[in-house]
Amino acid sequence: MHLQTLQAVLRTGSLSGAAKELGYTTSAVSQQIAALERALGVQLFERGPRNLWPTPAAVQMGRHAAVVLSRLEEAEEELRAFAEGKQGRLRVAAFATVSAQLLPKALGRLVARFPQAELSFQDDGGDPAAVARAVCEGRADLGLVYEYDLVPQAWPDELRLCRVLQEELVVLCGQKQLTEDPVHTDLRELSGAIWVANREDTAGHHNLLRLCAQAGFQPEVRFTSDDFDVIRGIVRENLGVALVPALSLGIDRTITMRRLRSRGPRRTVLAVHRATDPNPLIPAAVEAIRAAAAEFVVWTTGAFGVQVDSPLASTPGLSC
Repeated sequence: MHLQTLQAVLRTGSLSGAAKELGYTTSAVSQQIAALERALGVQLFERGPRNLWPTPAAVQMGRHAAVVLSRLEEAEEELRAFAEGKQGRLRVAAFATVSAQLLPKALGRLVARFPQAELSFQDDGGDPAAVARAVCEGRADLGLVYEYDLVPQAWPDELRLCRVLQEELVVLCGQKQLTEDPVHTDLRELSGAIWVANREDTAGHHNLLRLCAQAGFQPEVRFTSDDFDVIRGIVRENLGVALVPALSLGIDRTITMRRLRSRGPRRTVLAVHRATDPNPLIPAAVEAIRAAAAEFVVWTTGAFGVQVDSPLASTPGLSC
């Protein structure tokens, strides 16, 4: 850069001295100074047979060069921080149960690792399609969505999908709705029960209908809600039973959990982002979410008041 060359000539007092300091040839230094003089329209050095002397214009330009180069260095440092994820912005969109169980721990890890980064989060309720749209439209950088094995989703081609958790589906029942086996049940045993489920237009509702159809009956769904706190409340009052994914269990000891005897279809949680997005905070966030998911898997072995023989969830492989 010509300004750096000017500073070197001012500092060393000669073209050859500047050339030695910068690792250039003396001719290259002379050409850069001449090019700078043409660009500025002013003579910067008075040249003698063996010496050269800076003009007042050169001294003043040197002062400006110091300020410009200092700001340029600051800018380069800031951009390196953006490239490394130390600064920058990450906006996360997610659905309710993953927001409650995984995201707080994941965001805590990110804040500790990137304290100067701007992290924000929006809860899009229970609609994974709304989360995917937010990412596609640039309103979020990273989204957490889900799909049931029996209700596969068609995600936009522009999104890259990373599986972070697979959840077992378990039955919740109240104290007056206990099944014969205190640990396991099949859906056929609950064919005469009243059910509480997610709203009719949701993947969770369709998943319940398809699972019950496989068991040979149509469930009588009298209560619907996308709020799992509401679903657990209805179960607690013995008004109905529910089939829920592990992330929505809660820790209410007045509700009893039953695992399905056969390892049935599961719900998969995925992190999604635009395939073309270069944001370096995205892979760091996916890593933090996977770490939180691994902790959740361990937590499920004893979190519901009973020690289970295997976790209620699993973490898939690391490929995206």
